[in-house]
Amino acid sequence: MRQVLRGLLFTCMTAQADAALLNQAQQQAWLEDINFYARQVKTQHIQPFHTLAESDFDQMISALKAQLGALSEVQVEVQLMAISRAIGDGHSNYLMMSGKHQHFPFRFKFFGETLRVVDTIPEHRHLLGMQLREINGVSVSELYKQLPAFLPGVDNQFSEQSSFEYYLTLHKLLFGLGIVEEKSPALFRFTGEEGDVSAKISPVSMREFGKLSSAYVRSEPKLSALDIGMPGISLSLLDKSKTAYFDFASYPTPEQVMSHCDALQARLKAAGSRYLIIDFRGNRGGNFYAGLALSACLLPLDQFDWMQGVYVLSDGATFSAAMSNTVQFKQILNARVAGTPTGGDPNHFAENSVYSLPNSGRRFSLSKRYYPFSDVQSDAVYPDIQIAPSWEDYRQGKDTVLNEVLAQLSSL
Repeated sequence: MRQVLRGLLFTCMTAQADAALLNQAQQQAWLEDINFYARQVKTQHIQPFHTLAESDFDQMISALKAQLGALSEVQVEVQLMAISRAIGDGHSNYLMMSGKHQHFPFRFKFFGETLRVVDTIPEHRHLLGMQLREINGVSVSELYKQLPAFLPGVDNQFSEQSSFEYYLTLHKLLFGLGIVEEKSPALFRFTGEEGDVSAKISPVSMREFGKLSSAYVRSEPKLSALDIGMPGISLSLLDKSKTAYFDFASYPTPEQVMSHCDALQARLKAAGSRYLIIDFRGNRGGNFYAGLALSACLLPLDQFDWMQGVYVLSDGATFSAAMSNTVQFKQILNARVAGTPTGGDPNHFAENSVYSLPNSGRRFSLSKRYYPFSDVQSDAVYPDIQIAPSWEDYRQGKDTVLNEVLAQLSSL
């Protein structure tokens, strides 16, 4: 652990020279903020030292305070990310994006070990679908060695990969690690079908970055999403297979689910749906009682094949409440899980509270509950049917996982 601590501090110290060092007043303000952070960790986290020894935590805090005169503000923030990551649960995080920040204008997604651009702004549309190779001469494989020690929202290797896909775009983090410069474009190198392409890329505002998702629209199977009055959940009725498909992208409130339950039941009865698919892929969580409310709404419907006809879809971004509902639906809906392992650990620290540092105003979160959802120790919910989406299917709009589940239901 001591080697790791020294390595983290060294990483921060190698950042670009154009970052202004803290003056005396700023050092004092950050000293107070760091002390506040350390007190909250020790008093507000339900079990702060479940993974990281308290002595190692104290050493990290002391090392950071001792180096304040040689650090810039962004380097302090990167170090607080590292300390929070070392606590060892995905709900205890330093929220670097609570301050001013920008992103490089890409959405990335792994297909196997290949990291590809799945969305970008019009200016860089020619890079869509290409494989990222380097940023300022640092390879993706080397970046994957460096970044995980700082990434928030990580319970296991699967959420680590999902977090990497997102935070690789955060200019402030890459600047704090010395990978990019503050005021100069970064040199990105990609590989496409016709060879390597290099481009100088400047970061954009969070507003512009937030418009990006995926340029690849699902076209197979063809779905017609219905508004069921539950924000974040849509329903598609596949008449041919008698399947009700719920795209559970984000969480409504339990009250919103319960208030629209009667209408949903009537719609499902009229459709005569026999099979049920609930899709938690990409869902990073919310209030899992809303998921339980949905299950309570569905369970009275005897029309469903409750022995063989219920599936839940998961991936590495299935986290927090979505992971919890995945476990619960295996139990109370007798569901089979298909896709790739969840990013959340079934026995996990959760239900975090968010705190603001008194001087900088930056925020951090700490877990205040522990949920042991499985008697078997495991770092993820592993699918009953493991199906990884292929790049070829993805680029053509084919949903590899959903197509396979529908094929299995058609054989019942």
